Amino acid sequence: MHRVLEDPEQYPISLKFGWPKLSTNEKIFLASMFYPLFAIASQLSPEPRSSGIQVLETASYQLHCFQTLTGVKFLAVVDPRQTGVEALLRRLHELYADFALKNPFYSLEMPIRCELFDTHVRSALESAEKLGVANV
Repeated sequence: MHRVLEDPEQYPISLKFGWPKLSTNEKIFLASMFYPLFAIASQLSPEPRSSGIQVLETASYQLHCFQTLTGVKFLAVVDPRQTGVEALLRRLHELYADFALKNPFYSLEMPIRCELFDTHVRSALESAEKLGVANV
């Protein structure tokens, strides 16, 4: 049996702790559960023209929703202690606008297939993680 910590060739070791990544099916399930709640909250709100749910809080996580003026929603599941999630979601919206909406070959509601978009999103998430902002 190979022991990683006993093997000098394994150094430096980079350990990263966090929640396990959600599978695609889990993301779809979470989104499909969120959208009806969002619509109900918008209709039941005493505020006229309410934008619905912005943050859904539980003891173990928060679900943040950033809705654009066009109705596109960006969701982030984060630790309840995280701060600055809205700024991160705004940055992701900027990247979406720059790399998807300005692309004449992109079709709405389709996956974004753009290496440059992926690179910028990864960079934004890494920067946010270093600052302790969010695990999206």
